[in-house]
Amino acid sequence: METQQRLGAGAILAVLGGLGMALGPRLGATSLSEPWSFIAGFVDGIVTGIGVVLAVSGLIQIRRAR
Repeated sequence: METQQRLGAGAILAVLGGLGMALGPRLGATSLSEPWSFIAGFVDGIVTGIGVVLAVSGLIQIRRAR
């Protein structure tokens, strides 16, 4: 994955994960049956974490190229 692609994909995933964390309880993700609320939160956390790592990695690669 190239630097610009890594940065773009990371930014999109981080924003989607952040929106999931902010809007999840509002949309009823916490009121799902017992295992599904955990799975929804877990997947949201994984998406956010991967997005942040990709975005930071892309920023570091851009900085090193200069």
